[in-house]
Amino acid sequence: MNKLWKYKLLCQLPGRWGRLYQQKYQRRLLMLQARLDFDEAMHRSQGMICIDLGANIGEFTRKMALRAKLVIAFEPDPWAHAELQANVADLNNVKIENAAAGTREENVLLYRHTRFADKPFRYSESSSLIANKSNVTQEGAIEVPQIDFISYLEKLDEDIGLLKIDIEGAEVDLLERLFDRSDILGRINHIFAETHETRIPSHETRVNALRERAQTIKRPRVNLYWH
Repeated sequence: MNKLWKYKLLCQLPGRWGRLYQQKYQRRLLMLQARLDFDEAMHRSQGMICIDLGANIGEFTRKMALRAKLVIAFEPDPWAHAELQANVADLNNVKIENAAAGTREENVLLYRHTRFADKPFRYSESSSLIANKSNVTQEGAIEVPQIDFISYLEKLDEDIGLLKIDIEGAEVDLLERLFDRSDILGRINHIFAETHETRIPSHETRVNALRERAQTIKRPRVNLYWH
């Protein structure tokens, strides 16, 4: 059964369970709307720079490249990076950064999904810099370079049509820093970010605060329900 309709039906349950599924239903609606808004944002980004943080194997990098002048795709996981390179090899408007995007320039540990070795195509997208994310393991963590993404944007002396952020928990630190930089925000048209508080419960309060701040930002248009 489609999750949206499943949650809508379960909203009718009495008490706590009904309220829980009402929340899930509303969140699912917001996620579906985010995908529609993302498509529209890509259309508006014709001929501009777009940035894909957490590009994985390049599904959305390729979609952005259909309209963007240049797509800058960040992917720190070595396995996913190799697949990304192969998947966009035919595109001359994609620049790949084999690094994580964070708030400091340093080497960091990347933790992979507990079942990564079984099905890397399915589980590589869960790789995270957050050790206590519920679906990753600290065993076999690998060291990867991380760039200071705020400094990176400072040096990128051009407006950005679309910034997609799907970095499995590291988005919280990054967005908190970015929201403090109105000078940089003013050069971005759209931000879409997936938050991961369901996998990292300690992030819930900070994510809620970011959503409140996002509503006060006039430019860019910020959507924190990307999925």
